[in-house]
Amino acid sequence: MNRHRLSWLPTIVIALFLASCGGEKKQAEESQAAGVEAETEVPTPKTIDEAIARGNIEAVKSFIAADPNAASSGARPGSPPLHQAILRQKSDIALLLITSGADVNAVDSSRRTPLHLCVERDLADLVAPLTEAGAKPDEKDPAGWTPLHHTGAKDRVAVAKALLENGADVNIRSELGGTPLHEAAASASAELVKILLDAGVDASIVADGGSALDIAKEFENEAAIKLLSEAK
Repeated sequence: MNRHRLSWLPTIVIALFLASCGGEKKQAEESQAAGVEAETEVPTPKTIDEAIARGNIEAVKSFIAADPNAASSGARPGSPPLHQAILRQKSDIALLLITSGADVNAVDSSRRTPLHLCVERDLADLVAPLTEAGAKPDEKDPAGWTPLHHTGAKDRVAVAKALLENGADVNIRSELGGTPLHEAAASASAELVKILLDAGVDASIVADGGSALDIAKEFENEAAIKLLSEAK
Protein backbone atom coordinates (compact mmCIF):
# COMPACT_ATOMS: atom_id res chain seq x y z
CA MET A 1 0.00 0.00 0.00
CA ASN A 2 2.77 2.45 0.92
CA ARG A 3 4.63 1.49 -2.22
CA HIS A 4 1.51 2.27 -4.29
CA ARG A 5 1.15 5.71 -2.70
CA LEU A 6 4.82 6.50 -3.29
CA SER A 7 4.41 5.69 -6.99
CA TRP A 8 2.32 8.87 -7.37
CA LEU A 9 4.99 11.15 -5.90
CA PRO A 10 7.04 11.70 -9.09
CA THR A 11 3.90 12.70 -10.98
CA ILE A 12 2.82 15.13 -8.26
CA VAL A 13 6.31 16.63 -7.99
CA ILE A 14 6.52 17.10 -11.76
CA ALA A 15 3.07 18.73 -11.85
CA LEU A 16 3.97 21.10 -9.03
CA PHE A 17 7.29 21.93 -10.71
CA LEU A 18 5.63 22.69 -14.04
CA ALA A 19 2.99 24.82 -12.35
CA SER A 20 5.71 26.70 -10.53
CA CYS A 21 7.65 27.27 -13.75
CA GLY A 22 4.53 28.49 -15.49
CA GLY A 23 3.85 30.97 -12.72
CA GLU A 24 7.41 32.22 -12.73
CA LYS A 25 7.33 32.59 -16.51
CA LYS A 26 4.09 34.58 -16.39
CA GLN A 27 5.49 36.77 -13.63
CA ALA A 28 8.66 37.36 -15.65
CA GLU A 29 6.63 38.28 -18.74
CA GLU A 30 4.50 40.70 -16.75
CA SER A 31 7.59 42.27 -15.20
CA GLN A 32 9.20 42.61 -18.61
CA ALA A 33 6.06 44.22 -20.07
CA ALA A 34 5.91 46.65 -17.18
CA GLY A 35 9.56 47.49 -17.71
CA VAL A 36 9.04 48.17 -21.42
CA GLU A 37 6.04 50.36 -20.64
CA ALA A 38 8.08 52.32 -18.13
CA GLU A 39 10.93 52.75 -20.61
CA THR A 40 8.62 54.01 -23.39
CA GLU A 41 6.77 56.47 -21.20
CA VAL A 42 7.61 59.94 -22.55
CA PRO A 43 7.98 62.77 -20.02
CA THR A 44 5.78 65.83 -20.42
CA PRO A 45 7.53 68.65 -22.33
CA LYS A 46 8.59 71.46 -20.01
CA THR A 47 8.71 74.16 -22.71
CA ILE A 48 7.03 74.84 -26.02
CA ASP A 49 10.43 74.29 -27.62
CA GLU A 50 10.54 70.71 -26.29
CA ALA A 51 6.99 70.10 -27.46
CA ILE A 52 7.89 71.24 -30.99
CA ALA A 53 11.05 69.13 -31.02
CA ARG A 54 8.98 66.04 -30.14
CA GLY A 55 6.20 66.88 -32.58
CA ASN A 56 3.73 66.97 -29.69
CA ILE A 57 1.05 69.25 -31.09
CA GLU A 58 -1.29 68.74 -28.11
CA ALA A 59 1.41 69.99 -25.76
CA VAL A 60 1.99 72.99 -28.04
CA LYS A 61 -1.73 73.77 -27.84
CA SER A 62 -1.55 73.59 -24.05
CA PHE A 63 1.35 76.04 -23.87
CA ILE A 64 -0.46 78.51 -26.14
CA ALA A 65 -3.69 78.14 -24.17
CA ALA A 66 -1.81 78.95 -20.97
CA ASP A 67 0.07 81.86 -22.56
CA PRO A 68 -0.87 83.16 -26.04
CA ASN A 69 2.55 84.85 -26.29
CA ALA A 70 4.13 81.39 -26.35
CA ALA A 71 3.30 81.19 -30.06
CA SER A 72 5.99 83.81 -30.69
CA SER A 73 8.37 83.43 -27.76
CA GLY A 74 10.02 80.18 -26.79
CA ALA A 75 12.82 79.36 -24.41
CA ARG A 76 15.54 79.67 -27.05
CA PRO A 77 16.65 83.25 -27.81
CA GLY A 78 17.12 83.82 -31.52
CA SER A 79 14.96 80.86 -32.50
CA PRO A 80 11.22 81.62 -32.33
CA PRO A 81 8.82 78.66 -32.10
CA LEU A 82 7.61 79.14 -35.69
CA HIS A 83 11.17 78.97 -36.99
CA GLN A 84 11.76 75.79 -34.98
CA ALA A 85 8.63 74.13 -36.36
CA ILE A 86 9.59 74.95 -39.95
CA LEU A 87 13.19 73.81 -39.54
CA ARG A 88 11.94 70.52 -38.07
CA GLN A 89 9.43 70.24 -40.93
CA LYS A 90 6.48 70.09 -38.54
CA SER A 91 3.95 71.75 -40.86
CA ASP A 92 0.98 70.93 -38.63
CA ILE A 93 2.59 72.69 -35.67
CA ALA A 94 3.69 75.60 -37.88
CA LEU A 95 0.09 76.07 -39.05
CA LEU A 96 -1.11 75.99 -35.44
CA LEU A 97 1.42 78.67 -34.49
CA ILE A 98 0.44 80.83 -37.47
CA THR A 99 -3.26 80.67 -36.64
CA SER A 100 -2.44 81.31 -32.98
CA GLY A 101 -0.87 84.67 -33.77
CA ALA A 102 2.82 83.89 -34.12
CA ASP A 103 4.92 86.75 -35.50
CA VAL A 104 5.21 85.71 -39.15
CA ASN A 105 7.86 88.36 -39.86
CA ALA A 106 10.11 87.54 -36.92
CA VAL A 107 13.75 86.78 -37.67
CA ASP A 108 16.05 84.26 -36.07
CA SER A 109 19.65 84.80 -34.98
CA SER A 110 20.70 84.59 -38.65
CA ARG A 111 18.12 87.25 -39.63
CA ARG A 112 16.02 84.74 -41.56
CA THR A 113 12.25 85.00 -41.74
CA PRO A 114 9.88 82.02 -41.69
CA LEU A 115 9.57 82.33 -45.49
CA HIS A 116 13.34 82.05 -45.87
CA LEU A 117 13.16 78.81 -43.90
CA CYS A 118 10.31 77.50 -46.07
CA VAL A 119 12.78 77.65 -48.96
CA GLU A 120 15.46 75.97 -46.85
CA ARG A 121 13.15 73.05 -45.99
CA ASP A 122 11.19 73.05 -49.28
CA LEU A 123 7.83 73.62 -47.57
CA ALA A 124 5.70 75.21 -50.28
CA ASP A 125 2.50 74.40 -48.38
CA LEU A 126 3.28 77.00 -45.71
CA VAL A 127 3.86 79.95 -48.06
CA ALA A 128 0.19 80.88 -48.55
CA PRO A 129 -0.76 80.58 -44.85
CA LEU A 130 2.23 82.74 -43.92
CA THR A 131 1.55 85.48 -46.46
CA GLU A 132 -2.17 85.45 -45.66
CA ALA A 133 -1.20 86.03 -42.03
CA GLY A 134 0.91 89.03 -43.05
CA ALA A 135 4.33 87.62 -43.89
CA LYS A 136 6.25 89.89 -46.27
CA PRO A 137 7.55 87.83 -49.21
CA ASP A 138 10.30 90.29 -50.18
CA GLU A 139 12.14 90.60 -46.86
CA LYS A 140 15.91 90.27 -47.26
CA ASP A 141 18.43 88.32 -45.21
CA PRO A 142 21.92 89.67 -44.34
CA ALA A 143 23.14 88.65 -47.81
CA GLY A 144 20.45 90.82 -49.36
CA TRP A 145 18.52 87.84 -50.67
CA THR A 146 14.76 87.43 -50.54
CA PRO A 147 13.18 83.99 -50.27
CA LEU A 148 12.70 84.04 -54.06
CA HIS A 149 16.44 84.56 -54.58
CA HIS A 150 17.04 81.45 -52.49
CA THR A 151 14.61 79.39 -54.58
CA GLY A 152 16.79 80.16 -57.58
CA ALA A 153 19.95 79.08 -55.80
CA LYS A 154 18.36 75.90 -54.38
CA ASP A 155 16.10 75.05 -57.34
CA ARG A 156 12.97 75.04 -55.17
CA VAL A 157 10.37 74.96 -57.93
CA ALA A 158 7.23 74.50 -55.80
CA VAL A 159 8.24 77.18 -53.30
CA ALA A 160 9.06 79.62 -56.11
CA LYS A 161 5.60 79.09 -57.59
CA ALA A 162 3.97 79.62 -54.21
CA LEU A 163 5.95 82.80 -53.53
CA LEU A 164 5.08 84.28 -56.93
CA GLU A 165 1.42 83.38 -56.44
CA ASN A 166 1.50 85.18 -53.10
CA GLY A 167 3.03 88.49 -54.08
CA ALA A 168 6.79 88.00 -54.37
CA ASP A 169 8.49 90.50 -56.70
CA VAL A 170 10.15 88.57 -59.52
CA ASN A 171 12.41 91.52 -60.38
CA ILE A 172 13.54 92.34 -56.85
CA ARG A 173 17.28 92.89 -56.67
CA SER A 174 19.83 91.79 -54.11
CA GLU A 175 22.50 94.05 -52.64
CA LEU A 176 24.66 93.26 -55.67
CA GLY A 177 21.81 93.97 -58.06
CA GLY A 178 20.96 90.42 -59.01
CA THR A 179 17.43 89.17 -59.54
CA PRO A 180 16.21 85.68 -58.61
CA LEU A 181 16.88 84.79 -62.26
CA HIS A 182 20.59 85.50 -61.82
CA GLU A 183 20.69 82.92 -59.03
CA ALA A 184 18.66 80.39 -61.00
CA ALA A 185 20.84 80.81 -64.09
CA ALA A 186 23.85 79.30 -62.37
CA SER A 187 22.51 75.86 -61.58
CA ALA A 188 18.72 75.70 -61.38
CA SER A 189 16.55 73.50 -63.56
CA ALA A 190 14.96 74.64 -66.81
CA GLU A 191 11.59 74.45 -65.05
CA LEU A 192 12.50 77.09 -62.48
CA VAL A 193 14.12 79.38 -65.05
CA LYS A 194 10.95 79.13 -67.16
CA ILE A 195 8.74 79.89 -64.14
CA LEU A 196 10.66 83.11 -63.52
CA LEU A 197 10.57 84.08 -67.20
CA ASP A 198 6.83 83.39 -67.40
CA ALA A 199 6.34 85.52 -64.29
CA GLY A 200 7.86 88.48 -66.13
CA VAL A 201 11.42 88.66 -64.86
CA ASP A 202 13.58 91.06 -66.85
CA ALA A 203 16.27 88.84 -68.35
CA SER A 204 18.23 91.85 -69.59
CA ILE A 205 19.10 93.16 -66.11
CA VAL A 206 22.85 93.28 -65.56
CA ALA A 207 24.23 92.70 -62.08
CA ASP A 208 27.87 92.68 -61.04
CA GLY A 209 28.88 92.97 -64.68
CA GLY A 210 26.76 90.20 -66.13
CA SER A 211 23.27 89.23 -67.23
CA ALA A 212 21.51 86.00 -66.30
CA LEU A 213 22.59 84.58 -69.67
CA ASP A 214 26.21 85.46 -68.94
CA ILE A 215 25.97 83.59 -65.64
CA ALA A 216 24.35 80.56 -67.29
CA LYS A 217 27.23 80.43 -69.78
CA GLU A 218 29.82 80.84 -67.04
CA PHE A 219 28.38 77.88 -65.12
CA GLU A 220 27.61 75.90 -68.30
CA ASN A 221 23.94 75.52 -67.42
CA GLU A 222 22.81 74.36 -70.85
CA ALA A 223 19.09 74.31 -70.06
CA ALA A 224 19.21 77.89 -68.80
CA ILE A 225 21.35 79.02 -71.74
CA LYS A 226 18.74 77.72 -74.20
CA LEU A 227 15.81 79.39 -72.45
CA LEU A 228 17.59 82.69 -71.86
CA SER A 229 18.87 82.85 -75.43
CA GLU A 230 15.31 82.44 -76.68
CA ALA A 231 14.09 85.10 -74.25
CA LYS A 232 16.32 87.81 -75.73
